[in-house]
Amino acid sequence: MNKWSITRRVFLKRSALLLAASLFAGSRIAPKKKVRFGLVTDSHYADIDTAGTRHYRDSIAKMLEFTDLANDEGAEFVMHLGDFKNGAPDYNLDHLQKIESIYARFKGPRYHVLGNHDMDRISKEDFMSVIENTGIAAGQTYYFFDRGGIRFIILDANFTSDGTPYNSGNFHWTDANIPVSQIEWLDKTLSSAAGPVIICIHQLLDGDDGNIFVKNAADVRTVLEKHQKVLAVFQGHHHSGQYNEINGIHYYTLKAMVEGPGEENNSYAMVEVFDDLSITVTGYRKAVNKKLSRSS
Repeated sequence: MNKWSITRRVFLKRSALLLAASLFAGSRIAPKKKVRFGLVTDSHYADIDTAGTRHYRDSIAKMLEFTDLANDEGAEFVMHLGDFKNGAPDYNLDHLQKIESIYARFKGPRYHVLGNHDMDRISKEDFMSVIENTGIAAGQTYYFFDRGGIRFIILDANFTSDGTPYNSGNFHWTDANIPVSQIEWLDKTLSSAAGPVIICIHQLLDGDDGNIFVKNAADVRTVLEKHQKVLAVFQGHHHSGQYNEINGIHYYTLKAMVEGPGEENNSYAMVEVFDDLSITVTGYRKAVNKKLSRSS
């Protein structure tokens, strides 16, 4: 037994191996891994008391567990899907700097998606001045990078219906939108991708009627589906998590880190993409594992 015996790693790894064996029974050549990365969302860290099911201070220990495991498991990079921090009446950038310092314990590239709570007490500019997205120009709230033959596109839905960027609490969390200019950028970025694509976003794209969804999600999905390159969309925001497949694209919503006390209520995942374009999501603690196969 090693130090990860307290997590679901052993069970889930065995499950993934058994699933892979059944899927590729009779085949001499198993799919080769293209890329492996760590995924986490909704840490909501702030030095404030627990409110309901949200244990804000516990996200320090939970994030430490995530970064240690990502290092041990050989993740090529880590991705946080938004709501990295949480506001407080006396909120200051020290809270953000503290959780970023724990996230930075990962010994490789790290990336952030902007969530609504990341601007609940500060501006986008303030947030971007503290966090680091490896190799990305400072201040870029939506961007892309290529790794292992996969293009990763990170979107920012933190705009009101009139296109105004969220700023220091000047927004409502139910009014999430991707402006036309960003959709046009997305279209061009998909066009220039030489291979398959994975999308990362905070608010959800796999629905149209409800507070958790991007208001113009249908417009975004039209662009994603047009190019026939998108394998999956990874999302946060909806703390209980969910999964959908729409027109051949997988939409996986990871459960929130902040929900529940102690590391036993943590949630994070390791994601592997293979050369047959299948994806294995190995969930830890309360996160759900999932095998995502490429639609024919």
